[in-house]
Amino acid sequence: MNAPSRQAPESSRERRRRETRAALLQSAYETFCAAGYAAASLEAIAADAGFTKGALYGNFSSKEDLFLVLAEERAESMPGEWQHIEPEGLGRDKVGWAIGSWLADAIRQRRGWFLASAEFSLIAARDPELAARRLAALRRTHRELGEVLLRFRRPATADPTALGVLAMALIDGVIINAALDPDLDVASVVATGLQRMLPDGPGES
Repeated sequence: MNAPSRQAPESSRERRRRETRAALLQSAYETFCAAGYAAASLEAIAADAGFTKGALYGNFSSKEDLFLVLAEERAESMPGEWQHIEPEGLGRDKVGWAIGSWLADAIRQRRGWFLASAEFSLIAARDPELAARRLAALRRTHRELGEVLLRFRRPATADPTALGVLAMALIDGVIINAALDPDLDVASVVATGLQRMLPDGPGES
């Protein structure tokens, strides 16, 4: 019986590269949140992380690549924010309120990121290569959100991605409106929309 293979220890060079990349991503996130996508400069991102622009280009091929890597990482972590929502034990109204409350909190904490993401999506829509990569990350979020909602009640022909696209269209619209209207009741608007979107659950009509 072969012994299990062991992962080679990380070299100091690999560790420095990993730490540099992580620092650049954190600086990029903060800069995009504060300035928006278009106004953010690679020079500022690199300088705020304590590196040169050359170091940034050693890790990312372009500003677009940097943003997409950051967006993809955040898309991977987002489903974890929905783990507390258990649709099986909730009525339709409560499912809507759970998602709406999550979004209201997320907007308060990450308003700048949501706006930068919307800005980048509009730019990517004009570039087929960027659009394809951006869509790949979004589709993962759509599918994960759709799966959460379908745990409430799964019709035989349900498509989680399609439901997730519809739900995210509602959420994206609310994000933009909330940016323009700080007094918007985000949780209520999202809850109302999702309540109309979801099928009746057991015992509901």
